[in-house]
Amino acid sequence: MANDTEFIIELKKLTKYYGRHRGIENLDLQIRKGVIFGFLGPNGAGKTTTIRCLLGILNPTDGEIRVFDKKIDQWAANISLKENIGYLPGEFNLYRHFSVKQILDYFESLRSQPAIYRSKLVRELELDESRSVSQLSKGNKQKVGLVQALMHDPDLVILDEPTSGLDPLIQQRVYSILKEFRKRGKSIFFSSHNLAEVQKIADEVAIIKEGLLISHDRIIDLSSRVKQKILVSTQRPLSSTILSSDFITHYVEIYSANGDHRYQIWLHQPNQHLSKVFALLEEYGILDVALPESSLEEYFIHYYSDEEDMLNVVE
Repeated sequence: MANDTEFIIELKKLTKYYGRHRGIENLDLQIRKGVIFGFLGPNGAGKTTTIRCLLGILNPTDGEIRVFDKKIDQWAANISLKENIGYLPGEFNLYRHFSVKQILDYFESLRSQPAIYRSKLVRELELDESRSVSQLSKGNKQKVGLVQALMHDPDLVILDEPTSGLDPLIQQRVYSILKEFRKRGKSIFFSSHNLAEVQKIADEVAIIKEGLLISHDRIIDLSSRVKQKILVSTQRPLSSTILSSDFITHYVEIYSANGDHRYQIWLHQPNQHLSKVFALLEEYGILDVALPESSLEEYFIHYYSDEEDMLNVVE
Protein backbone atom coordinates (compact mmCIF):
# COMPACT_ATOMS: atom_id res chain seq x y z
CA MET A 1 0.00 0.00 0.00
CA ALA A 2 1.68 3.19 -1.19
CA ASN A 3 1.91 6.00 1.32
CA ASP A 4 4.46 8.80 1.52
CA THR A 5 4.20 9.62 5.21
CA GLU A 6 6.98 8.64 7.59
CA PHE A 7 4.52 7.22 10.12
CA ILE A 8 2.35 4.13 9.78
CA ILE A 9 0.44 4.83 13.03
CA GLU A 10 -0.31 8.22 14.60
CA LEU A 11 -2.30 8.65 17.79
CA LYS A 12 -3.18 12.17 18.90
CA LYS A 13 -4.63 12.83 22.36
CA LEU A 14 -6.19 9.35 22.27
CA THR A 15 -8.39 8.92 25.33
CA LYS A 16 -10.61 6.10 26.53
CA TYR A 17 -12.61 6.15 29.75
CA TYR A 18 -14.71 3.29 31.12
CA GLY A 19 -17.25 5.35 33.01
CA ARG A 20 -15.10 7.24 35.51
CA HIS A 21 -12.21 4.83 35.18
CA ARG A 22 -9.32 5.91 32.96
CA GLY A 23 -8.17 3.42 30.36
CA ILE A 24 -5.82 5.77 28.50
CA GLU A 25 -5.63 9.56 28.42
CA ASN A 26 -4.15 12.06 25.94
CA LEU A 27 -1.95 9.41 24.35
CA ASP A 28 0.30 10.89 21.65
CA LEU A 29 2.27 8.31 19.70
CA GLN A 30 3.92 8.22 16.28
CA ILE A 31 5.20 4.92 14.95
CA ARG A 32 7.50 5.03 11.96
CA LYS A 33 7.24 2.65 9.05
CA GLY A 34 9.63 -0.27 8.93
CA VAL A 35 10.36 -0.59 12.65
CA ILE A 36 9.62 -3.04 15.44
CA PHE A 37 7.91 -0.94 18.09
CA GLY A 38 7.56 -2.23 21.65
CA PHE A 39 4.68 -0.98 23.80
CA LEU A 40 5.69 -1.71 27.36
CA GLY A 41 3.80 -1.75 30.63
CA PRO A 42 2.44 -4.09 33.31
CA ASN A 43 -1.02 -5.61 33.20
CA GLY A 44 -3.67 -2.90 33.48
CA ALA A 45 -1.44 -0.09 32.21
CA GLY A 46 -3.56 0.55 29.09
CA LYS A 47 -1.74 -1.43 26.40
CA THR A 48 -4.70 -3.53 25.26
CA THR A 49 -7.09 -0.57 25.47
CA THR A 50 -4.78 1.36 23.11
CA ILE A 51 -4.67 -1.51 20.61
CA ARG A 52 -8.43 -2.04 20.70
CA CYS A 53 -9.07 1.64 20.08
CA LEU A 54 -6.51 1.64 17.29
CA LEU A 55 -8.33 -1.23 15.57
CA GLY A 56 -11.85 0.06 16.18
CA ILE A 57 -12.77 -2.72 18.60
CA LEU A 58 -13.37 0.01 21.17
CA ASN A 59 -14.67 3.50 20.43
CA PRO A 60 -12.32 6.07 21.97
CA THR A 61 -13.71 8.76 24.23
CA ASP A 62 -11.62 11.39 22.44
CA GLY A 63 -8.60 11.84 20.18
CA GLU A 64 -7.51 11.05 16.65
CA ILE A 65 -6.22 7.85 15.03
CA ARG A 66 -4.38 7.67 11.72
CA VAL A 67 -3.29 4.39 10.11
CA PHE A 68 -1.49 4.29 6.75
CA ASP A 69 -1.91 8.09 6.81
CA LYS A 70 -5.71 7.73 6.82
CA LYS A 71 -7.77 9.28 9.59
CA ILE A 72 -9.87 6.57 11.19
CA ASP A 73 -13.29 7.75 12.33
CA GLN A 74 -15.21 4.56 11.59
CA TRP A 75 -13.43 1.36 10.61
CA ALA A 76 -16.49 0.32 8.62
CA ALA A 77 -15.66 3.11 6.17
CA ASN A 78 -12.00 2.06 6.02
CA ILE A 79 -12.37 -1.69 5.93
CA SER A 80 -9.90 -2.05 3.06
CA LEU A 81 -7.13 -0.85 5.38
CA LYS A 82 -7.68 -3.87 7.62
CA GLU A 83 -6.82 -6.11 4.70
CA ASN A 84 -3.24 -4.95 5.14
CA ILE A 85 -3.08 -5.43 8.93
CA GLY A 86 -2.26 -8.61 10.83
CA TYR A 87 -3.61 -8.75 14.38
CA LEU A 88 -3.11 -11.10 17.31
CA PRO A 89 -5.29 -10.25 20.34
CA GLY A 90 -4.10 -10.85 23.87
CA GLU A 91 -6.89 -13.36 24.45
CA PHE A 92 -7.00 -15.56 21.35
CA ASN A 93 -10.02 -17.88 21.57
CA LEU A 94 -10.80 -20.54 18.98
CA TYR A 95 -13.67 -22.89 18.14
CA ARG A 96 -12.74 -26.06 19.99
CA HIS A 97 -14.37 -28.50 17.56
CA PHE A 98 -12.33 -27.23 14.56
CA SER A 99 -8.96 -28.53 13.50
CA VAL A 100 -6.01 -26.16 13.17
CA LYS A 101 -6.24 -26.52 9.39
CA GLN A 102 -9.93 -25.58 9.40
CA ILE A 103 -9.22 -22.54 11.56
CA LEU A 104 -6.42 -21.34 9.28
CA ASP A 105 -8.51 -22.06 6.18
CA TYR A 106 -11.28 -19.93 7.68
CA PHE A 107 -8.96 -16.99 8.39
CA GLU A 108 -7.47 -17.32 4.92
CA SER A 109 -10.97 -17.14 3.37
CA LEU A 110 -11.64 -13.81 5.07
CA ARG A 111 -8.92 -11.99 3.16
CA SER A 112 -8.42 -11.16 -0.48
CA GLN A 113 -4.63 -11.56 -0.23
CA PRO A 114 -3.17 -15.05 -0.56
CA ALA A 115 -1.68 -16.61 2.57
CA ILE A 116 1.78 -16.85 1.03
CA TYR A 117 3.61 -17.44 4.32
CA ARG A 118 1.26 -19.98 5.85
CA SER A 119 3.29 -23.11 5.11
CA LYS A 120 6.56 -21.48 6.14
CA LEU A 121 5.14 -20.24 9.44
CA VAL A 122 3.47 -23.56 10.24
CA ARG A 123 6.80 -25.31 9.68
CA GLU A 124 8.95 -22.86 11.62
CA LEU A 125 6.57 -22.76 14.59
CA GLU A 126 6.18 -26.57 14.57
CA LEU A 127 2.40 -26.40 14.35
CA ASP A 128 0.43 -29.57 13.53
CA GLU A 129 -2.52 -28.56 11.33
CA SER A 130 -4.24 -31.93 11.76
CA ARG A 131 -4.80 -31.52 15.49
CA SER A 132 -8.09 -30.44 16.99
CA VAL A 133 -8.17 -27.09 18.76
CA SER A 134 -9.51 -28.92 21.83
CA GLN A 135 -6.19 -30.77 22.05
CA LEU A 136 -3.98 -27.69 21.89
CA SER A 137 -1.97 -26.26 24.74
CA LYS A 138 -1.95 -22.51 25.35
CA GLY A 139 1.37 -22.27 23.51
CA ASN A 140 0.06 -24.09 20.43
CA LYS A 141 -3.05 -21.90 20.36
CA GLN A 142 -0.70 -18.92 20.40
CA LYS A 143 1.12 -20.35 17.39
CA VAL A 144 -2.20 -20.51 15.50
CA GLY A 145 -2.76 -16.86 16.38
CA LEU A 146 0.67 -15.87 15.11
CA VAL A 147 0.22 -17.77 11.84
CA GLN A 148 -3.15 -16.17 11.10
CA ALA A 149 -1.75 -12.70 11.86
CA LEU A 150 1.31 -13.05 9.63
CA MET A 151 0.48 -15.51 6.85
CA HIS A 152 -0.94 -12.92 4.40
CA ASP A 153 2.24 -10.79 4.63
CA PRO A 154 0.62 -7.59 5.96
CA ASP A 155 2.44 -4.25 5.92
CA LEU A 156 1.39 -3.60 9.53
CA VAL A 157 1.42 -6.27 12.24
CA ILE A 158 -0.21 -5.55 15.62
CA LEU A 159 0.48 -8.14 18.32
CA ASP A 160 -0.79 -8.09 21.91
CA GLU A 161 1.65 -10.11 24.08
CA PRO A 162 2.79 -12.24 21.10
CA THR A 163 5.01 -14.75 22.94
CA SER A 164 2.63 -15.52 25.81
CA GLY A 165 2.68 -19.25 26.54
CA LEU A 166 5.49 -20.09 24.10
CA ASP A 167 8.54 -22.08 25.14
CA PRO A 168 11.92 -20.30 24.88
CA LEU A 169 12.94 -22.01 21.61
CA ILE A 170 9.74 -20.99 19.83
CA GLN A 171 10.03 -17.49 21.28
CA GLN A 172 13.42 -17.15 19.59
CA ARG A 173 11.90 -18.29 16.30
CA VAL A 174 9.14 -15.69 16.63
CA TYR A 175 11.78 -13.01 17.17
CA SER A 176 13.58 -14.16 14.01
CA ILE A 177 10.33 -14.13 12.02
CA LEU A 178 9.50 -10.59 13.14
CA LYS A 179 13.01 -9.38 12.32
CA GLU A 180 12.67 -10.91 8.85
CA PHE A 181 9.39 -9.05 8.36
CA ARG A 182 11.08 -5.81 9.40
CA LYS A 183 13.94 -6.49 6.99
CA ARG A 184 11.39 -6.51 4.18
CA GLY A 185 10.04 -3.13 5.25
CA LYS A 186 7.09 -4.28 7.34
CA SER A 187 6.05 -2.50 10.56
CA ILE A 188 5.44 -4.36 13.82
CA PHE A 189 3.67 -2.86 16.84
CA PHE A 190 3.61 -5.22 19.81
CA SER A 191 2.65 -4.87 23.44
CA SER A 192 4.57 -6.70 26.12
CA HIS A 193 5.47 -6.80 29.77
CA ASN A 194 8.46 -8.99 28.88
CA LEU A 195 11.32 -6.53 29.17
CA ALA A 196 13.94 -8.90 27.80
CA GLU A 197 12.12 -9.46 24.50
CA VAL A 198 11.54 -5.74 23.99
CA GLN A 199 15.23 -5.09 24.45
CA LYS A 200 16.12 -7.95 22.07
CA ILE A 201 14.01 -7.05 19.06
CA ALA A 202 12.49 -3.55 19.31
CA ASP A 203 13.90 -0.50 17.53
CA GLU A 204 11.78 1.85 19.62
CA VAL A 205 9.85 1.49 22.85
CA ALA A 206 7.09 3.42 24.59
CA ILE A 207 6.34 2.92 28.27
CA ILE A 208 2.79 3.39 29.53
CA LYS A 209 1.80 3.75 33.19
CA GLU A 210 -1.78 3.89 34.46
CA GLY A 211 -3.05 4.97 31.05
CA LEU A 212 -0.48 7.72 30.55
CA LEU A 213 2.50 7.67 28.18
CA ILE A 214 5.62 8.34 30.22
CA SER A 215 8.44 7.54 27.78
CA HIS A 216 9.06 7.05 24.05
CA ASP A 217 12.61 6.41 22.92
CA ARG A 218 14.78 4.55 20.50
CA ILE A 219 16.19 1.46 22.20
CA ILE A 220 19.74 2.60 21.45
CA ASP A 221 19.09 5.96 23.19
CA LEU A 222 17.20 4.39 26.06
CA SER A 223 19.96 1.90 26.79
CA SER A 224 22.50 4.72 27.05
CA ARG A 225 20.43 6.29 29.84
CA VAL A 226 19.93 3.18 31.92
CA LYS A 227 21.22 3.74 35.43
CA GLN A 228 23.95 1.66 37.01
CA LYS A 229 22.69 -0.51 39.85
CA ILE A 230 25.06 -0.99 42.80
CA LEU A 231 24.48 -3.38 45.70
CA VAL A 232 26.58 -2.48 48.71
CA SER A 233 26.92 -3.38 52.38
CA THR A 234 28.59 -1.02 54.85
CA GLN A 235 29.81 -1.30 58.42
CA ARG A 236 27.83 1.75 59.54
CA PRO A 237 24.49 3.14 58.30
CA LEU A 238 24.67 6.01 55.83
CA SER A 239 24.12 9.39 57.47
CA SER A 240 21.70 12.17 56.67
CA THR A 241 24.74 14.31 55.70
CA ILE A 242 25.67 12.12 52.75
CA LEU A 243 22.04 11.60 51.73
CA SER A 244 21.33 15.33 51.57
CA SER A 245 24.52 16.31 49.74
CA ASP A 246 24.16 18.02 46.35
CA PHE A 247 25.91 15.19 44.56
CA ILE A 248 23.61 12.49 45.97
CA THR A 249 20.51 14.60 45.35
CA HIS A 250 21.35 15.12 41.67
CA TYR A 251 23.00 11.88 40.59
CA VAL A 252 22.16 9.07 43.01
CA GLU A 253 19.10 7.26 44.37
CA ILE A 254 19.63 5.19 47.49
CA TYR A 255 17.19 2.59 48.83
CA SER A 256 17.42 0.36 51.88
CA ALA A 257 17.79 -3.33 51.15
CA ASN A 258 16.55 -5.50 54.02
CA GLY A 259 18.55 -3.89 56.82
CA ASP A 260 22.07 -4.75 58.00
CA HIS A 261 23.34 -1.55 56.35
CA ARG A 262 22.72 -3.01 52.91
CA TYR A 263 21.75 -0.62 50.15
CA GLN A 264 20.57 -0.57 46.57
CA ILE A 265 22.02 2.41 44.75
CA TRP A 266 20.98 3.74 41.35
CA LEU A 267 23.64 5.89 39.78
CA HIS A 268 22.94 8.36 36.96
CA GLN A 269 25.81 8.83 34.46
CA PRO A 270 27.89 5.97 35.95
CA ASN A 271 30.88 6.59 33.68
CA GLN A 272 31.36 10.01 35.27
CA HIS A 273 30.38 9.42 38.88
CA LEU A 274 31.07 5.80 39.86
CA SER A 275 34.45 6.53 41.51
CA LYS A 276 32.99 9.43 43.50
CA VAL A 277 30.23 7.23 44.92
CA PHE A 278 32.77 4.71 46.16
CA ALA A 279 34.88 7.50 47.67
CA LEU A 280 31.84 8.72 49.64
CA LEU A 281 30.91 5.21 50.78
CA GLU A 282 34.45 4.35 51.85
CA GLU A 283 34.21 6.26 55.14
CA TYR A 284 31.26 4.05 56.14
CA GLY A 285 33.34 0.89 55.70
CA ILE A 286 32.43 -1.04 52.54
CA LEU A 287 31.96 -4.73 53.38
CA ASP A 288 30.63 -6.01 50.09
CA VAL A 289 29.77 -4.58 46.67
CA ALA A 290 28.26 -5.89 43.44
CA LEU A 291 27.55 -4.20 40.10
CA PRO A 292 24.90 -6.28 38.28
CA GLU A 293 24.63 -5.78 34.53
CA SER A 294 22.07 -3.07 33.84
CA SER A 295 19.25 -3.56 31.36
CA LEU A 296 16.04 -2.02 30.13
CA GLU A 297 14.40 -3.70 33.11
CA GLU A 298 16.24 -1.30 35.40
CA TYR A 299 14.82 1.65 33.46
CA PHE A 300 11.34 0.17 33.62
CA ILE A 301 11.50 -0.51 37.36
CA HIS A 302 12.59 3.09 37.90
CA TYR A 303 9.32 4.32 36.42
CA TYR A 304 7.20 1.90 38.42
CA SER A 305 9.07 2.11 41.74
CA ASP A 306 7.23 3.33 44.81
CA GLU A 307 8.74 6.65 45.88
CA GLU A 308 8.02 5.98 49.53
CA ASP A 309 10.61 3.20 49.45
CA MET A 310 13.32 5.85 49.02
CA LEU A 311 15.71 5.67 51.97
CA ASN A 312 15.46 8.46 54.53
CA VAL A 313 18.11 8.02 57.23
CA VAL A 314 18.64 10.33 60.14
CA GLU A 315 22.03 10.15 61.79
